[in-house]
Amino acid sequence: MDKVKASWPLAAHPSNRRLVLGLVGTLMVCLWCFVGFWSVWERHSVFAATEQSMEQLNAAVEEQTRGLFKQAETFLMVARHWVQAHPDTDPGTAAEFLELVDHMRNVSGGRLDIRMVTRQGILRYIPDRGQALRTNVSDRDYFRAQQDPATKGYFIAKPVLSRVTGKWGIPISIPVERAGGDVAVLFVAIEVDSVSDIFESERVKPNGTISILRQDGVFMFRSPMETSVLATSIADTATWKQHLGAVGKGVYQTGQAVVDGRSRMVTFSRVSGYPLVVLVSVDIDDLLGAWRVHTLALFFVALVVSVFCMAFGRALLGAMAAEERVRGELEHLMLTDPLTGVGNRRMLTQRLIEEIARAHRYGRSLTIAFFDIDYFKRINDRYGHPVGDTVLTQVAACLQGQLRKSDHVGRFGGEEFVVLLVETSLEDALVLVERMRAAVAALHFPDMPDPLTISAGVAEACAGESAQDLLQRSDRALYQAKANGRDRTCVDRGAD
Repeated sequence: MDKVKASWPLAAHPSNRRLVLGLVGTLMVCLWCFVGFWSVWERHSVFAATEQSMEQLNAAVEEQTRGLFKQAETFLMVARHWVQAHPDTDPGTAAEFLELVDHMRNVSGGRLDIRMVTRQGILRYIPDRGQALRTNVSDRDYFRAQQDPATKGYFIAKPVLSRVTGKWGIPISIPVERAGGDVAVLFVAIEVDSVSDIFESERVKPNGTISILRQDGVFMFRSPMETSVLATSIADTATWKQHLGAVGKGVYQTGQAVVDGRSRMVTFSRVSGYPLVVLVSVDIDDLLGAWRVHTLALFFVALVVSVFCMAFGRALLGAMAAEERVRGELEHLMLTDPLTGVGNRRMLTQRLIEEIARAHRYGRSLTIAFFDIDYFKRINDRYGHPVGDTVLTQVAACLQGQLRKSDHVGRFGGEEFVVLLVETSLEDALVLVERMRAAVAALHFPDMPDPLTISAGVAEACAGESAQDLLQRSDRALYQAKANGRDRTCVDRGAD
């Protein structure tokens, strides 16, 4: 038994270890699945909620834009009606017309201003105090559009930088027939700076944008103001071809916006009744800022919980391993003879039951040898119990040293030892027993000059025989050996 052949566990039992690892692993998998699910779900929710609010904002911007251009169109219609109704009056000096224009200017909050262009392309302000004298705008598309039958009529021109005020404006022109003062074109200039104030308060801060484009892809307006893009066209870009110029309204995401290269979610729609497209965008980094903070916080919490779970699992495994060690030590003590270190009677009984069952199951041999130290009481009486204990210890070690790894030896009680010879026939067992008896006889003890001998009784298991019967037969053979003079081996052959 390698001193009971007991190697008590140094770690938790494999099944317990698997259970703990399984529980900790399952908990961590569930935890991180929850983190992943929550992160994906919240991100989706953020995009869904933002898309809805952006569509609402886009609708509001569309309505404001339509109202602004409708107001400009109304002002132009009213002004043209007055001019054409007074063909012999110069509108630039007529008090009634000046009062009308001033009223419309006040109604628009100063965002709209009506101006005139003569047939020669000379710009005239209202009232005309010579501030635009000799300023020729015949090259401007809002004037040229009225000279071309294909574009003549209500025309929204590209934004222009005023040659008089130095400010950006969006001209909207109409032709005039039969007008005094040589006026051929009336146009409303929408001051970009004043319009910017409206939309600046509505855009999503800090990096959201609101833009107005013409249906041919020309930038009319952008908030925050980016004058470098005004009057430029994006009609050749993939964004225009796939989204803005392809459908009437929609939502899309872009990894690189045309103007600033930022990732954006964009909602857009065409303005009813006007050749315009409004865009409202939000920066993806702004949009996901709170989500990233929440995800990072949740990730940190999950990481802390994971570390705690691993530490708890490790501590639990350690506690279970300690319990296994204690249990193993107790089992070792229960099955070990404290004096000799070999197995005790309990161990022998357990092993004998196991081995005889195995022998019957597989049809293999099992032989048992029952040893008794000759005249052991005399040794104790003559030399003392310490010497007797030494004899017992040395005999146990000697018997153990002669066995194979599959065999078992134990102290049955007092000076008696039992050896289980697994898969060993009676004939082979007798050879081993004699070898063990010779090894015991060769032992020398300084405090005991008398020779030491040992008697043995041997029995081989018969078919269907119980462990108790086999043990009794070997014990009977031992008594026969002692009755025949000791220092010998006797055999009980059972039914034979």
